[in-house]
Amino acid sequence: MRPRRGVKSSPVDVAKQFVTKKIDMPGFKVENIPPTGRGVITQKPFQNGDFLLHYHGQLLTWEEGDRLEERNSTGFRFFIKFKGKRCWKEAEA
Repeated sequence: MRPRRGVKSSPVDVAKQFVTKKIDMPGFKVENIPPTGRGVITQKPFQNGDFLLHYHGQLLTWEEGDRLEERNSTGFRFFIKFKGKRCWKEAEA
């Protein structure tokens, strides 16, 4: 369902639409960024609070993320706060 003309959908509604369809929102491209590797680049401006992308991967506890990073730093893990807890998001899962 599309919002009425001039009425902006909430970021949560937009996120649900794209995640459910398993597609990315337009306005992004993947590029090789030496020396780190691939990265996501925006191709249009976004507003603070806009839904951007659904990042797939396993959610790890802070301790699990630290152990994996010490053994094999891939650069594909990043820190997030989820339900008030510090966690790692593992992109290689």
